[in-house]
Amino acid sequence: MIFKNWFKKKEEDSKNLFHEKEIQDGIEESLWEIKEEYDLPTEEVFNVVESKRRNIAHMHKMISKKQKHE
Repeated sequence: MIFKNWFKKKEEDSKNLFHEKEIQDGIEESLWEIKEEYDLPTEEVFNVVESKRRNIAHMHKMISKKQKHE
């Protein structure tokens, strides 16, 4: 039952990362380097970065909820 709500995500407002190219960690830095090296579409990299940030934020939220119940 611990993981019951782990994979359920509530829809949140998506930020427009086109105006926010702030790198938060090594993963994002690597994505931008790959984008430049292989001339990938900017929109695709923004979507991946946004998705990664949402998923990590969701995991942190679920972990903190779990810790409060222990």
